[in-house]
Amino acid sequence: MRILHVEDDVLNAELFRAVLEPEGHTVALETSGAAGRARALAEPFDLIALDIRLPDLRGDAVCRQLRAAGLLTPIVAVTASAMPDQLAAMRDAGFDDLLTKPLEPATLRALIRRFDKASTTQ
Repeated sequence: MRILHVEDDVLNAELFRAVLEPEGHTVALETSGAAGRARALAEPFDLIALDIRLPDLRGDAVCRQLRAAGLLTPIVAVTASAMPDQLAAMRDAGFDDLLTKPLEPATLRALIRRFDKASTTQ
């Protein structure tokens, strides 16, 4: 899969790559909401993982903008905030799923498998 990861935390970005690239996935990184939005609209991805608390533009705002632009690519929220009201707000923003921090490699792999069309057709 080709995955866009929009994350400003270096350790989380490194973990994403360390877990997914050895399994054959390509992980492209952007560190701001605006750059992530632009790249998501300019290039094809199989999955987008958006941190919610980005320095310039929140991930939920990016998700809303991508959905408003007609982007159908699955988008996953990555957040440390997983209270019921926050989960409902993320669904309302257009996210397809949620990863909570701290990221666990097994959880990340399982989420990727759910969205990986290649693994469901084998």
